[in-house]
Amino acid sequence: MTLSGIVQSVMTALGLVSSVWLANYVVLALLAYFRKTRWPRSVEVKDWPPLSIHVPIYNERYVVRRLLEAVLNLDYPSHRLQVVIVDDSTDDTSAIIEEFLRSNSHRGIEVIHLRRRSREGFKAGALQEALRVTRGEFVAVFDADFVPPKDFLKRVLPYLLADERTGAVQVRWDHLNGGNSSLTRGQALNLDLHFEVEQRARSSAGLFLNFNGTAGVWRGRCIEDSGGWRPFLAEDLELSVRAYLKGWRILYLPSPTCPGEVPPQMEAAKRQQFRWAYGAIEVGKAHLLGVMRSRLGLGSKIQIVLHTTRHLPYLFFLIVLLLTPLAVMLGVPSGGILTSASWAIVSALLITMSLGPKRLKEFPEMVLFVTSMTLNNARAVLEAIFGVRRGFARTPKFGEGTWKQKRYVLPLDAQSYAELALGAIALMTSFFSSLKGFHGYAFYTLIAGISLIYAGTLSIHHAPKAGDRRRSWKATVLKWLMVAMVVIAVLSTVYGYSQTYYKLDIASSYLIRGASTSDADEIANYIERALDHIPLEGNPVWIFPTPRTDFALIRSDLMKLHEAARALALEGKGTSTYQQGVDQIKDSLVRIRDQIMEAASIYF
Repeated sequence: MTLSGIVQSVMTALGLVSSVWLANYVVLALLAYFRKTRWPRSVEVKDWPPLSIHVPIYNERYVVRRLLEAVLNLDYPSHRLQVVIVDDSTDDTSAIIEEFLRSNSHRGIEVIHLRRRSREGFKAGALQEALRVTRGEFVAVFDADFVPPKDFLKRVLPYLLADERTGAVQVRWDHLNGGNSSLTRGQALNLDLHFEVEQRARSSAGLFLNFNGTAGVWRGRCIEDSGGWRPFLAEDLELSVRAYLKGWRILYLPSPTCPGEVPPQMEAAKRQQFRWAYGAIEVGKAHLLGVMRSRLGLGSKIQIVLHTTRHLPYLFFLIVLLLTPLAVMLGVPSGGILTSASWAIVSALLITMSLGPKRLKEFPEMVLFVTSMTLNNARAVLEAIFGVRRGFARTPKFGEGTWKQKRYVLPLDAQSYAELALGAIALMTSFFSSLKGFHGYAFYTLIAGISLIYAGTLSIHHAPKAGDRRRSWKATVLKWLMVAMVVIAVLSTVYGYSQTYYKLDIASSYLIRGASTSDADEIANYIERALDHIPLEGNPVWIFPTPRTDFALIRSDLMKLHEAARALALEGKGTSTYQQGVDQIKDSLVRIRDQIMEAASIYF
């Protein structure tokens, strides 16, 4: 198989495999749409059971007071309620918690403030520690940046009490800052599609449904029967899989919603996405073999497989993106890629419309955000596959007001410069793909290029500006050095185009004109003009070079044809050999034009 054949086969295979996840999303969207009004069964509750609220905390000075206030204001019998705060903080968050509890001791609610000696097990370890002192029959879990509505517990518990095999109830997340910026709007719509398409469909069809880590209530017996919380980065998904393997089920409720923050900083968003991608693959490695051997229904098995591997398409897309410049150089057709990319965009657009026409204005921002995570999430998938150990890197929360000058702003990661470079390469690939008529490649590389540059530039823009002067000076130099490298790469490519491909394209046009006339004198003139734009020597083919793309030999052939055309012109049109000689020259010009374009395709 030729190199172009190999490239085409790999890109086609990756596109087809990736379509499996998209097809599943379309199926779930149809299920969600046609079963939109179908709610699970609930019961009327007269005697509310004991319930514990678990609050894992690590350095949350800006949001912890807001959360605790909301928790203590929940409409639930105070003598039946217990709040367990597991606090691993290393800053003044612990002091804020203690001061709040002192000033609210009159509420009559049992509140336990646990301090661990280490962050062993991270969030999973904190939640497991909370079980040690839990007295509630049910356990609600809230992350620090969420604000449960007052009637949350009384609206959720009836669904758990209606069925003894329901192990947990997950509600839809709302967004406290979802409309603050393009970044937060893109994330908000992406999350809304997850809940209102995937979670709604799986719940209504009785398929596997994962707990999302917060804003839900567990049956204590389900957690215990499933083996408790284990130290995975996606501890919520991991426990959900084990619960299903034990015969439990999880329900999704679109209402009440529980609002929380989405990361307003690009580095924070990338960190959260990285953790989710890594964690899902980690869970898949640990449990997929057991899932396939289990007695779970085929539908739930498929959903577990696709959910734990849902970030693999990021890796596939990155590979395709890296192969695209080579595909353009080799002239690999792009029709199939255009069809796949168009289907993906149109499907996502139609699914977004299911949330209402007003959400369509956020669709470009979601596409921008999702695509901007290509390198970030592909890297997470690779690290998870190869078992690179990762600690739990928390997503910083900033609360109300401006966040840029607050303590938890993340520093710039070197990955941002790689995103800028890859984005610039993608944009250049789109440019040359368009010139050569490969519109499929031009379409998705344009979106990828814009998105990756968006991720890199926003990361730089959001990076903290204050701090140690020496480090700040070094960071500034590095930043502008990388920007200069990207600019140089773009300008070099444009210059290279103007000096090589553009000239070869002009030469090709002159040869086509020469092949379209039957006047030997005109043919000679067109050959002269073509020779002015063809390099004197060189062979751009770096794999299996042949005389077909050797410029010196091409020029030699053209000069021979030029001499022959001049000789025919002197001989005159009335001779018997004139037309025959002109036809031979014209055939040769078409052949040489093909050679020139073959060489041009190697340049770009």
